[in-house]
Amino acid sequence: MPKKTIFIFIAVFVLTGVIMLIIYFFIGSSKTTPSTTNNATTNYQTFNPFGSGTQTAPANNQNTQSTETTANQPQQQTTPIVSKFHQITNFSVAGATYFEDTRPIQVTPATAPTTTVPTTPTTNQTQPVASAPNPTSTQTKTTKIAVPKSVQPKFETVPSIRYVERVTGHIYEMYLDTKAVNQISNSTIPSIYEAIFDGKAQTVIYRYLGTDNQTISSFMATMGETKGEFLPDNITDISLSPDKSKFFYLTENQNGITGTTRAFAETKKYQVFSSPFTEWLSQWVGSQKVFLTTKASWSVNGDLFSLNTANGSLTKVFGGIAGLTTLANKDGTVVLYSASLSDGPKLELFNISKHISSDLNMYGLPEKCVWSNDNINIYCGVPKNVAGNEYPDSWYQGLISFDDYFVKINTATFQVETVSDGTNAEPIDATHLFLDKGENNLFFINKIDSTLWSLDLK
Repeated sequence: MPKKTIFIFIAVFVLTGVIMLIIYFFIGSSKTTPSTTNNATTNYQTFNPFGSGTQTAPANNQNTQSTETTANQPQQQTTPIVSKFHQITNFSVAGATYFEDTRPIQVTPATAPTTTVPTTPTTNQTQPVASAPNPTSTQTKTTKIAVPKSVQPKFETVPSIRYVERVTGHIYEMYLDTKAVNQISNSTIPSIYEAIFDGKAQTVIYRYLGTDNQTISSFMATMGETKGEFLPDNITDISLSPDKSKFFYLTENQNGITGTTRAFAETKKYQVFSSPFTEWLSQWVGSQKVFLTTKASWSVNGDLFSLNTANGSLTKVFGGIAGLTTLANKDGTVVLYSASLSDGPKLELFNISKHISSDLNMYGLPEKCVWSNDNINIYCGVPKNVAGNEYPDSWYQGLISFDDYFVKINTATFQVETVSDGTNAEPIDATHLFLDKGENNLFFINKIDSTLWSLDLK
């Protein structure tokens, strides 16, 4: 083959290769990397084990779901039912009271001021004097020393309740703001039937059967004291003055019964009443007035009397009512009472100044009620169902228990408001009711098992 032909062939081959390389790189550079723009689907994702830091927590702390799952299985939000009832004890109590306690405030010491003190650095190596460039000019650094402030203890008033365990006589206290419970007395007095606190919740009258199982013993003790005091045997009834600084008690003797007043803080006592009739229940109202009601039975007419503790005079208020039980307001102007009828105990009001009765159109017992501090409103545990007519005898004897709902009765307007229907709690037969100072809580003992409960009123 001629050399000229070979040269032409080689040149064409090389030129063709160059052109193909140019075409290859030109086409390859025009291709784009898959991205998320224009709704394109990526085939990869960035791995970030700590998250991007821009995610928002799902609302209401619910786990997130895909759109398909949420559409096919809609979430159902349920609101839990919050009961207004609170069981305070899981053991039987003999008595309880509200009072305002004093509690130390937990104070965090404030930042103390600092004082700057110059200090000269020290060294473990001894340097020759001659080697020091300027022995008269020593570098100093400052150290801040905290000067502590004295923190004065501070106290706060805390709404509280105290109660006595029936089996042991131990005393417990609960702060109403924190619900913290503390046992504050471990002195054991077994089988307490009734415990009565004074106004400061410091002194307690323990009532129980004596060793002969017949004598009613009453022992009064003050927390912090080393000795207590036995009151007379066979005290059949005790009631506190409105401020709970004094008490009135009835004692049986050979001639019938006597009534005596005494202050918790004193040993001196005053006999203000005597009667050959021994069946009385007392309630101290006003400063010098004690109401005495004959003990009730459905088959016997009862009466209410007013005793003047200053001169011992006794005046009949009203009566002639079968199964009469009573509960007067704190100033002794209006009396809530029950009358045993053929279909149960009927609640009524008696206005002492007007000497008239008003029917409340409901059944119940005054022993299941408490007057408000305004002397107008009453809170009651009212039986949902009443069967038979032998009240209050069968209830006192424990033959019948009630399942209560709770109402507020305005004695001025006769309006009745249901506070709680009791459907969210176990059956409650309320007795020994009392309120806190702000009337935010109603406390009571469940007669079924003698446990202590509270009911939110606000």
